[in-house]
Order: sequence, then structure tokens, then C-alpha cells
Amino acid sequence: MFLRMIKPLLVSLVLLLGTLPAYALSLEENTFEEGEVEIQYEATYTDDNGDGAYQHEEEIEAQFGITDWFRLTVGLGFEEEEGERSFELSELEAEAQIKLIDPEKGGFGFGLFAGITRELAADDDDPDETEYALGIIAEQFFDKWLVRGNLFYISDLDAEADQQFDGIEYRYQIRYQMNDDLGLGLEGYGTNKDFDEADDLNQHMIGPVVYINRDIGERGPKHSVKDDEDDDDEGMQLEAQLGVLFGTNDDTADFTVKWGLELDF
Repeated sequence: MFLRMIKPLLVSLVLLLGTLPAYALSLEENTFEEGEVEIQYEATYTDDNGDGAYQHEEEIEAQFGITDWFRLTVGLGFEEEEGERSFELSELEAEAQIKLIDPEKGGFGFGLFAGITRELAADDDDPDETEYALGIIAEQFFDKWLVRGNLFYISDLDAEADQQFDGIEYRYQIRYQMNDDLGLGLEGYGTNKDFDEADDLNQHMIGPVVYINRDIGERGPKHSVKDDEDDDDEGMQLEAQLGVLFGTNDDTADFTVKWGLELDF
């Protein structure tokens, strides 16, 4: 009932906003089903190599399980630079995901991913840029353990000749679910837009993340991949995440704090 009531509102919001944010510090996953809606909020605070500058970004995503094997995602990204008191819209994104192997059937999941991001220039004199990503999503559940990885080919569509790139982006997660309410993990993120030169296009980070889960209703634990097919899984689940990621090369910020909320219903 709740889902039927809120779906028209979500669809209207998506039509008004257009499309959503760029590839953030979160992983794509294969655990979705038809009719499932997931709302994600994420914020990051980045210290720019300890020189007194920082960058604060926020984004919100809406994910829709169109079928048991196909999901669409839209999102918006906002950015606040040092000295500013307000956020500006910085990114628009749309994504599509195809699930080829369901992790609920044996614990291993595999899928395909495609996304397009429109990066909005902060200066009116600068052009907007469009990037796209194509890749794979793999994950394996071992009882209370989860190993998940994303690997994407990334490129641009309309950048200036001296700014064009072809590269890869990776994300990985090793997570241990201590109980239904608390999980601990290690996450890593990296981007190689230019393999010939080590500059700010190539960034890598890794760090610990804490996950706190709360069931709202009758939905089963999210970390379980052995759900009863006869269970309607009614209800909602809220997950909060908090992590600190450390740069592993000179061209990555010394540390990035990430926090977020995820609501499944």
C-alpha cells in the first residue's frame, strides 16, 4: 500500500529533475528485485592534501527495480567549495543495470552496468562535460561475509581535445556482518583516466566503513542471500554508513570522510 502511494510521487520527482549524480563513493550491487525502490543519500568531505582547502559534496539517488533483472537509477549531485555557504548543482546522472546471475541463487552475483553523467561547469564561461561508464558488477556472499567489486571503462563525449580521456574506474568492498544491525567493512575506490601520466586524473583511496542497519516492518536482513521465495518481504530497511578513506598516492586527498543513508522499500 505504501509503495503504491509513493510511486507516483517518485516518478513525478524523477521527471522533474531529469537525471542524477556522478560515480560516487558507493558500490553498485546485484541485490534488487521487481518493484523495489531504493533512496540513497551520500555526503563526502575531502581534505585537499592538508593545504587548508576542502571540498564538500552531497548527492541523492533513486533506484527502481523495473524487473527482477533490470534496474534504473537517477540522481543529483551538489558541491560546496571552501568559503561558500550554499551548494550548487554539479552533476546529473542516469544509470541502467542488468542482473545476469542472481546472488540469492548460490551466493554469487554478476551484472552489467551502463551510466552517463553530465558534469555542470561552475563557471558560466566553461563548457559542461559528459562522461559515460560501461562495466561489470560482481559479488560473493559467504555466510556473514560479502566481497563486492565494480570495474568500469570510463570516457568522455564532448570534452576539449586536450582534456579527453579513456580509462578505468574500480570500486571494491570486503564486509563482515556481525549481526542484523551492525557491519564492518573495508572499501576502496580508484580512477585511472590517464595511464601515461600520474596527475590529478589518477586517484586511489582505501579505508574502513561502519554499517548500521534497522528494519522497519517485516523485511528480512539485507545481508542475507537465502530469503524464502514465499516471503513477501514487506516493510522497509534503513542503513546508515560512516567511513574514512585515505589517499594512497600523492595526487589523492589525504583523507575523505563519507557518510550516508539508504532506504529500501
